[in-house]
Amino acid sequence: MAADNNLASYAEENIIEMERALQPEGLNLIVQVDLPVQGARRYKIEHRPAAGINSPVIQSLGTIDSGHPDTLQDFIRWGFNRYPSSRKMLIIWSHADSWYKNPKYIAPDEDSGNMIGVANGELLGALTGTPHLDILLFDACSMQSIEILYELRHCSDIIIGSADQVPVRGFPYETMIPNLEGEPSLIAEQIPALYTDSYLPGSANNPSMGYLITTCSAVQTQELSSFFDAWRDFSTTLWSKADQLPAIREELFEMNSGYADVDIYQFLHRLDKAQLIDTKALLSNLDDMILASSYTLPWVETELSSVALWFPDIPLNLQWAWQIYMKLAFAKSGWLSVVNQALGDDQTPPLPVELLRQDQRFGKLYLRVKTPIDIDSLYYLLETDHGNEEIYPPAYAAEFETNIPIDSDGQYRIYAIDRSGNISSPLAGDYDYQPPQKAMLIRPNPIRDSRLAYLEWYLEDTENKTIKIKLFNIRGQMVAAEEISGGPDGIGMFKLDEMKGFSTLSDGVYILELSSGGNRIRKKLTIMH
Repeated sequence: MAADNNLASYAEENIIEMERALQPEGLNLIVQVDLPVQGARRYKIEHRPAAGINSPVIQSLGTIDSGHPDTLQDFIRWGFNRYPSSRKMLIIWSHADSWYKNPKYIAPDEDSGNMIGVANGELLGALTGTPHLDILLFDACSMQSIEILYELRHCSDIIIGSADQVPVRGFPYETMIPNLEGEPSLIAEQIPALYTDSYLPGSANNPSMGYLITTCSAVQTQELSSFFDAWRDFSTTLWSKADQLPAIREELFEMNSGYADVDIYQFLHRLDKAQLIDTKALLSNLDDMILASSYTLPWVETELSSVALWFPDIPLNLQWAWQIYMKLAFAKSGWLSVVNQALGDDQTPPLPVELLRQDQRFGKLYLRVKTPIDIDSLYYLLETDHGNEEIYPPAYAAEFETNIPIDSDGQYRIYAIDRSGNISSPLAGDYDYQPPQKAMLIRPNPIRDSRLAYLEWYLEDTENKTIKIKLFNIRGQMVAAEEISGGPDGIGMFKLDEMKGFSTLSDGVYILELSSGGNRIRKKLTIMH
């Protein structure tokens, strides 16, 4: 409970509520709460329904920084080490606002001024290297988005939270805690309805007779990787129809403090109804992922899942946040490119690529470049005095290497091009041709995966001649051999796992010999499986 902020009194109320609950046998309910003035304490919550907090204090920690990811990670490690369990659940309680809101993010500490970031990897880092969770629950605003779910997919089997803002009274611990026994999936299925029911008109959390906006879902993370793959294909197809999305976007239920999120399930249903694109497979995937979903609204909405998707409604909201979004793993799906097209690509050209390395090997010019951060997935055009080439690295790759044969001095230019055809200014450079010398390269070396190992060489006068490849152990015994035909330019490449027996060789040091006619080269290679 990161409550060293204006939520302090509600943290104390929630702990008192926990003490009123009847706990299942075998449950260890451990709370670390950081409050203004008092500092941080760790409690082992017991059933003590009386005024004030009455559970025993395990540790008094003094002043801590709940806005630092190490503080969260230390608590997780300490708690599960001191209280070993067969099933593990973590609740993160505080202010939050999805992945982008500044200065909140999640768990702000007003004394330190820090908070745990989401898009910058701090939250994922805090949950990495700790015991794997059965259930992760966010008692914090707007954390149940597809972007955050995918970011944390390896941390917990099930993630529970609200796609919209959470009222200050938070989750209903008195009714939740008695249900914390049995299979995690059965526990998770009950929580969304318990949460939304606790805010129905006339309830203790909502004494008025009006409906509050509440949403909650429980999602199984094992399906998120396959969903991401399907969403990436979906985004590629949808891009050409993006100009029809604003009309659909206007009719969707909006969430988050900036109303920049929509319900992903409702969005897919509306696309399908408009016959814009077939979304049945994605909807089926969501049905498999979502264990339970619940919501209360003052008006009627249909086809809600309580899982959010970032879909800003105006270009301004896209422009100020897309570079933050790009830090999330889900950004590699290409969804931002669709949103950019839907809101009207402003025709801004990509930034130019940056040169990382330039060299020559075996009659080829090699260029390794750093790619620009761009809202679209980019491709690249390499122009040289020896020819042109279009380059399609993996979408949103941070860098790539390309090569082109050369036989004289020249110049090159590399352009970045986005999906709308906007072209960057060029990265331009010169090269002085260096005639290839007799040489051989083994890559990688050491070899840890035989499928990725290859041999590259230049030997003079190999046309219509046999090239022999031999491998010897350190005792000089030949353990593998291959013969291939030489090429006209003396340049060649060979995948080492195509050499019979290579993939079954044990770890160790070997000598590889390459020969043709009077040419012979030897090099040491190491195998490390």
